[in-house]
Amino acid sequence: MEGEVLTESEEPKVGLTLRVAERITKSNQDFVSKPGELVESEFETGSFSAAARKAFALMLRKAGGDAAEDRVFTITKKELRRSHKGNERIQAVMDELIRVIVRIKTTSSKGRPATLSQSLLSRCVEEVSEDGLSVVEFELSDALRTVLRGSDYYARVNLGVTLSLQSRYALTLYDLGCLVINRQNRTVKMSIEDLRRRLGVPDGSFKNYAEFRRDVLHKSKSEIDQLADFTVEWTEIRGSGRGNPVKEVVLNFIPKIDEEQEATARELDRPRVGRKARRDGTVEQVVGTPLPRLTEDPLFPTGSLHFCGDQRLLTIISDNGGGWDKNIIADGYRKFMGDKLKTLRGDRLYKSWEGYCRGYVKSHGRP
Repeated sequence: MEGEVLTESEEPKVGLTLRVAERITKSNQDFVSKPGELVESEFETGSFSAAARKAFALMLRKAGGDAAEDRVFTITKKELRRSHKGNERIQAVMDELIRVIVRIKTTSSKGRPATLSQSLLSRCVEEVSEDGLSVVEFELSDALRTVLRGSDYYARVNLGVTLSLQSRYALTLYDLGCLVINRQNRTVKMSIEDLRRRLGVPDGSFKNYAEFRRDVLHKSKSEIDQLADFTVEWTEIRGSGRGNPVKEVVLNFIPKIDEEQEATARELDRPRVGRKARRDGTVEQVVGTPLPRLTEDPLFPTGSLHFCGDQRLLTIISDNGGGWDKNIIADGYRKFMGDKLKTLRGDRLYKSWEGYCRGYVKSHGRP
């Protein structure tokens, strides 16, 4: 693992990332060792779909400790189908992995910090046959093999989680969490523009930060919190310009306690059908013996919102509170809702809270 000491006679020809990959292969674990350089890369052209990101994780797992070698690797279509429903999408996914250019931080031949730009695959050959034994042959790009050979820090990614996540942005944030979760400092600070490039958000999409927060960060967080062995939170740092726009975020990845990890494992074993509804708390089991709910959606907090752990509640008051003190509006909301607030959860709670915040500003003006 990280920090292990090797004697001179045991000095490997490759870095720690590939040594871990080799151990994963030998022990037949359902994990993949991703180089930290790749996890921290940015997109130069286009962006990978969720299907392409999942397929590449499977291909990297297949290459294992040999990924730095100049050779052709083979993976069956049956193995690749773990990442999507049918063979008809395989060619499109391979085209993505060849076409899209990523920027990877590295060092030049002179040993100076540099940026390497190249695709992840140099070529692939897909057999036309659709039977269970048909294969895809692929070669990793020269640049990626160079990075893999020298990589000494890695993300140990659970393939079960990777294949269960649906959002491409959630997949990227999950990889980043796997990279830092075992460190003493589990926070990552970056500008909004850097975060957009890291996630591969297309130019022109989610220009408004409130949309980016709602449709990218919150949706990714809800998937990760449900399926990973850690949760993700963030703190927003605002600038001093007009309207105090959010300039940076500090992402914080938090390990789950044992009971939460057990609930996550049970969810991963359950069918994907109904997963979003279970995540949102909008469906109950009605056939057979009811299964226990994996998590209980929190009620509206009774104390000060300054100590509220629900990022979505805080985001709503930040976006819709008109500059009023959050606790003044929260106290008014509690009185307005009365006993109804004892049973309000999930999306119904968030929509109710947002409606009250907007109504409060409309009736009271701005402070």
